[in-house]
This record gives sequence, structure tokens and C-alpha cells, in this order.
Amino acid sequence: MKKYLIFVIVLTLIFSVGFVVFAAKPNFQNKKVSIPDKALKVAPDVFYLGSVWREGKLVEGYAFIDYKKGFGKPGTECGNGICEPGENINKCPQDCGGEEPEPDNSSCYGFLNKFTKWKTAEPWVLNPSNSRGLAEDFIFSNFSTNIEKWESAANFNIVGQGIVTSDELIADLSSPDGQNEVYFADIDSAGAIGVTIIWGIFNVPPKERALIEWDQIYDDVDFDWSATGEAGKMDFENIATHELGHTVGLDDLYTAECSEQTMYGYADYGETKKRSLEAGDIKGIQELYK
Repeated sequence: MKKYLIFVIVLTLIFSVGFVVFAAKPNFQNKKVSIPDKALKVAPDVFYLGSVWREGKLVEGYAFIDYKKGFGKPGTECGNGICEPGENINKCPQDCGGEEPEPDNSSCYGFLNKFTKWKTAEPWVLNPSNSRGLAEDFIFSNFSTNIEKWESAANFNIVGQGIVTSDELIADLSSPDGQNEVYFADIDSAGAIGVTIIWGIFNVPPKERALIEWDQIYDDVDFDWSATGEAGKMDFENIATHELGHTVGLDDLYTAECSEQTMYGYADYGETKKRSLEAGDIKGIQELYK
């Protein structure tokens, strides 16, 4: 009996220690975000996630994957020597024999779906846990500031107030769950810096269209992050400002003349130019929320 009691006590201690270690393990280590196999690629780096019926309305989802330069959509990065059949030669004039286009930055914008925007500002939740040394209070504060950039440009309260959580968050890749979530995780796409998921009502008359939910994931495995634009690291403010452009309803840009805009579809180490909104970004958000 004594030996049995000792065995039970030892086993209990082992289980308790193991539980504490597991519970203390950061959330991001147990997460991996993968675009579902059934998702349909409908545009460069944009995937259609499917649809569900909610309150008599068809709600559809899209995932934007934003890449480091050199990954993602082929044939659009100038200097790579690639010209797709029928491709606009002005995308990469030095490769395809075209003339340098006259930049018109005010026209550098696009929408996920014209007339589809936020009708109501909703709360969001952010888990700042990460393995790359970004201070958690900085992440929340900076993220909130980046939201204000878009709202100030639109003169419209687009995104609601946020809170910090230590709860595990899960991206909604099959259906919306009623919560707007932001967190760090392993993104299962080579070269992917961030993913923004949007759910909305699109296939109705323009006045009835609306965005209803968003999630964001920032890669915590393939890239180091910086708060100050360090070389060899992704600048959080630079990337988050771009991702929030998707949240408010804007699309990626890929033409050379739009490469200085916040919504240009690629980013690089040490890049900070996407921290501020440019002419096309501002025109786009104002056009959508006028």
C-alpha cells in the first residue's frame, strides 16, 4: 500500500510539472495557418474560402497572402527577366521592352469588391505573443495607431476598439465566428509575411454589400520583426499598415508605377515606406467610404 501511494504521488508530480510547462508554452508555438486545399485562387495571392448562410444572407470569405519580394505572383517583379504571354509590358519595361510609364499615383488603388465596406465599427482582439522579441505593449499601441491612419484618411470610424488577450486565437478559414482576431503564428506558405482574412456580403445590390469580419496573422517562424526598421527584419508598422488596408476593403497593387504605395503587394526587410499612406491609398479609401 505504501509503495502504491508513493507511485501515485510521483505520478501526480510528473503530471503537474508537465502541465505547468505546457500551460506556460507560448500560444504561437502550437499554431500553423494553412490556406485550405479547397480554397480557390481568384487573383494574385487572393483565395476564395467559400460561403455560408447567415441570417438569410450569403457570407463569403477571402484570404490575402502578402509576400516578401521574390515570392508569390510570378512575372511582376521588375528585373526578373520574366514576361508572361500577353502581359502588359509596362509592368516591367526594362525586361519586356516597354517604355517607362508616367506615374499616376492617385489612380493606384483597388477594392476587394466595389461598394463593399464596413457599415459598423466592430471590436477586435489581439494576442501579441511572439517569439521574435517584439514588445507586446508596442504591438497593441502601434496596431491601434495604424488603424487611425486609415480612419483619418477616410474621415470615417471604420474599425472598432481593440483589446489584448492571452487566449489562443484561431483564424476563420472556413466560416466566420463573430470575432475579429489578430495574432502571430506559423504561416504555411513560403515567403508569406502576413495573411488577412475577410468575410463579407458581396453578391447583393451595392447598398446592401458589407464587410462583416476580419482576421490577421503575422508570420512568427520565417521572419524576424522590428519596431524600428532594422535591416534584415520585417518592420511591424510597415506590414501592419498594409494588412489593415485589406481589413478596410482595399486590394493589393502589383504594377511598377504603384510600387511606392502602401497597398503594393510585396515588402522587404528594413522597408518602412508603407508606414505612411500615399496618394493612391488615400484616394482609394476616400472613394470607398465617401
